[in-house]
Amino acid sequence: MSTLHDEKRPASANGSSDLEAQKPASIETSNESGTDDLNIGMLLTALDFNIVAPAAPIISSQFNEFSNSAWLGSGFLISFALVLPIYTKLGDIFGRRDLFIFGTVVFIIGSALCGAAKSMSMLIWSRVVQGAGAGGIYGLVNVIITDLVPLRDAGKYLATTALVWALADVAGPLLGGIFSQYVSWRWCFYINLCISPLSLIVTVIYLRIPAPKVALGEKLKNLDYVGMLTMPGATVCLLLALQWGGNTFPWSDGRVIGCFVGSAALFAIFLVNVFKFAKDPLIPAYFFKNRTILAVAGAEFAFGANLVGMMYYVPQFFQIVFGDNAIISGVGLIPMMVGLLFGNPIAAQVTSKKGLSKINAIWGGLIMILMTGLVTRWNTHTSRAEAVVLLFFLGLGQGAVFSGLLLTAQVAVPPQEIGVATGLVIFAQTVGDIFGVAVFGTLYINKLHPALMSIPGLTPENIVSISRDIHFIRKDFNGLTQELIIGAHANAMQYGWWLMFAFAAATVAFSLLAKQGKFA
Repeated sequence: MSTLHDEKRPASANGSSDLEAQKPASIETSNESGTDDLNIGMLLTALDFNIVAPAAPIISSQFNEFSNSAWLGSGFLISFALVLPIYTKLGDIFGRRDLFIFGTVVFIIGSALCGAAKSMSMLIWSRVVQGAGAGGIYGLVNVIITDLVPLRDAGKYLATTALVWALADVAGPLLGGIFSQYVSWRWCFYINLCISPLSLIVTVIYLRIPAPKVALGEKLKNLDYVGMLTMPGATVCLLLALQWGGNTFPWSDGRVIGCFVGSAALFAIFLVNVFKFAKDPLIPAYFFKNRTILAVAGAEFAFGANLVGMMYYVPQFFQIVFGDNAIISGVGLIPMMVGLLFGNPIAAQVTSKKGLSKINAIWGGLIMILMTGLVTRWNTHTSRAEAVVLLFFLGLGQGAVFSGLLLTAQVAVPPQEIGVATGLVIFAQTVGDIFGVAVFGTLYINKLHPALMSIPGLTPENIVSISRDIHFIRKDFNGLTQELIIGAHANAMQYGWWLMFAFAAATVAFSLLAKQGKFA
């Protein structure tokens, strides 16, 4: 078993060790008040991940613009991902409380702009602003908790944030559907304006975390400006390539390839700056030599791909095979969320009592492998009861991994670097989220189109209609043709389920490479 001092680590150049020297004795807030406030912010952030999905068709119809509707989700997610490591690093320099307040204000402004949008373009760019605030809230919540409580007990509080996230995963699509059908899609964003200001007030009044005592000029001098430009740039290029590839453009299209090349070039510049020039780099150089940090980042990437890939395509499977509508198919994810709610606190108890976190990622990952492996058998004869059982145990494993990976990374670095480590691994998970959905979709569509073309009597126009709205399957077809179309979808999705299985296996493989640090 390794300790925090198994590898040499440079002293922080930004004065964040001053903050650590004051922790936790001088924190002037109740843990309950502080974490309650954080969870309000987490709830709203999580809701905005998927509240727009069921409203997208209505929004597209109102603005008469369907081609860019996917960017309602992508714009939010891309800006969310690229600001994560920046917020957590700046939080170490300027103070996490102030950065959390700033992120909340940006989120409120973005929500107001979304609700007032007069065009699809304005709404998409407003979602980008909203994502930039949400990324700061999400990243800093997972760091501030370690300021409020001992790291050994942080898992218990992270279990609560996981509960909030799981509830939002279920409530988001339901609220989005209700608002868009019975009130107005704009209330998907106005709801944030009703709650976020309360969160902001509670933060200002109750949350008291000492900021580093370093002069403003010294803080600005030590900022890694090159890193803050090249890493987001590399991220945007990568995520654009993943969003466009196989969807908007073929993977061989020059724009997709150009984005991949641009991402690699910017990341290379980022690394050169980290190792050669930056006084206080966005990501410390030794992180790239720290086996545990690299292993956890890899595991988080694979875990995110499995988690969000399943959350995205399981409801689609339910709509196609079981004939569920959008709202009912979203409710079908409840067993997975309930499993997550059990898995996370179980893992937290293991960490609190035994001082172990890596083991949670392993046993949780093994459950993910088993359950995802069984999901690869899903076809048109799969029963709803089987799906409920498998999704519950899949969520149980995912809940344990969620807690285990984050704490393993946090205990692998000095206290003053916990913020940066947290931002890095959450960033890896978020990129994995997008990667899992994008590659699953590519496999699925590439296998589906030839299968549909082979169905007798199905015209190219029919295939286009089905691709735009899967509800045409049951609306426009019946008998054998309908069965063949549903079967083609179910068979094509099996390739995606195998991809999810591979990501579950990769989660365990990377987790095994990490070292277990010692909790204080």
